[in-house]
Amino acid sequence: MNAKYHNSEKGQAIVFLVLGLVVFLGFVALALDGGMALADRRHSQNSADAASLAGGGEASLYLENQHMYYSNWNCSAGAVIGAMNLAEVTAVNRAAANNFSIDTNMADHNGTLATCGTFDYGFYVDKYIDVTVDISATTKSNFAQIIFPNALHNEVDAVTRIRPRQPLVLGNAIVALNPAACSGQQNGAGFHGNGDVGVIGGGIFSNGCLRNDGNTDVIVDDGGVYGQDIRDGDAFDPDAEYSDYQIPPSNYNVPLPDCSDPDAHNLSGDELLDPDITPQPLEPGLYCISGDLEMHSNDELHGFGVTIFLATGGIHVNGTADIQLSAPVRSPDPAPAIPGILIYLPSNNHSAIILNGNEGAFFNGTILAPGSSIQLTGTSQNTYQGQVVGWNVEVGGNSDTFVTFNPDDGYTIPTSIELYK
Repeated sequence: MNAKYHNSEKGQAIVFLVLGLVVFLGFVALALDGGMALADRRHSQNSADAASLAGGGEASLYLENQHMYYSNWNCSAGAVIGAMNLAEVTAVNRAAANNFSIDTNMADHNGTLATCGTFDYGFYVDKYIDVTVDISATTKSNFAQIIFPNALHNEVDAVTRIRPRQPLVLGNAIVALNPAACSGQQNGAGFHGNGDVGVIGGGIFSNGCLRNDGNTDVIVDDGGVYGQDIRDGDAFDPDAEYSDYQIPPSNYNVPLPDCSDPDAHNLSGDELLDPDITPQPLEPGLYCISGDLEMHSNDELHGFGVTIFLATGGIHVNGTADIQLSAPVRSPDPAPAIPGILIYLPSNNHSAIILNGNEGAFFNGTILAPGSSIQLTGTSQNTYQGQVVGWNVEVGGNSDTFVTFNPDDGYTIPTSIELYK
């Protein structure tokens, strides 16, 4: 059979081909313009991040040099205002280096602004400076603006948060890092015995269990009492409060000392206590101890400006031992010893620290053992000056125990910055 064609049907394929080609080219054009817009937005965001971080970095160095710390922080202080002004100038210059013109006027979304703020979490007051950078830009296009007139205009922002130098573990005096719930007389922070416990200059914080197992009144001056699983919370003054916050490692991460330093003392526990090898009092510095350090009735250990570091072993001090120890101060630089740190067991050391003090015993400095159990006990009035930070912490005895913390004397976390947004 022979097909018959009408003249009116001729050329229809060409029409569809032209229409399809136009649509196809339109999609290609939109894809190209869209890719350019995304690339420009990425460049804008990277530039905003860089400007904000640059401003934050300069401001943090300024705060360090001006000795503006958490304890003396005030948003109206000259050092804080100076840091904010420096942050804005630095952010403007860094944005210009990336071909973006911004100023300190945020109204047109091309500007930077440094603000000082605080936020009260109840158990902790956060203090900070935020350096905000806004950048807006319009991408030149060929076709997209015909269909989407606003599609190629982008606005981005970045915020860098600066926190001042501050004490470990949010400034608490006694901290148990174990997040486990109470199990009998196990886990977390426990208080027991017949004597009272006084905590002065900081609070008590447990990531998990917080309990009072005895006849002990725990009185906290200038701080709160917080835990997740609380037993006998009204035995604390103030009453213990629930908190689901977990103190992160960044709040107790202290760099390990350099035991290979020529000025470091590398000894066994027995050598440290042998007066023929290590005369008393100890000369200031870092003491890296191999094995356990056990002190008995005839042992004496006096040292001022010392950090005692145990990579593997633990510490057991009998109540009749003669011990008086003080951590290094910040200035002059005590390296390789660590300012404010008296006893340091790294997080992978799970050996115990047992300090059975007596009336003449003296511990001044932070006891930091994030992977270990710490026991502070004794038969006469005991005083520990500094922070006590362990996986589990037990405090109590047959006499009163005092833990006194001065934030200006302990180890501090350097001024920090983070890209907050």
